[in-house]
Amino acid sequence: MPTLTGTAGSSPRPDNTEGATAPAAFVEILASLLAPDAAVVRLDGGSGGFPRTASAFDAEGWCVPQPLAYRQAAARWIIQCFPGLDPQHAHELDLATGRLTAVAAGEPAFMAA
Repeated sequence: MPTLTGTAGSSPRPDNTEGATAPAAFVEILASLLAPDAAVVRLDGGSGGFPRTASAFDAEGWCVPQPLAYRQAAARWIIQCFPGLDPQHAHELDLATGRLTAVAAGEPAFMAA
């Protein structure tokens, strides 16, 4: 199971995802859902109760188009793998390392990597 960093006795903050890593099997299954050139999945920040979606990017940071259903499934899976993520913040999952990183709103893909 992924672990979020934090000090002993404190609960990890949702925006403190430095070091959070997804299990290799999870990353492999998620990557198989997406286009072969996808390198990073960005979980977009949600608002107003709308479902969150995810976007895929290649190694150069270019958007890799995905069907809406795949983007929604990727978002749900990431949220289930990392419970407690702040829905107001975007997060990026590196498909090579399984590392999840919080990113500031408006940052281009890969800024957190």
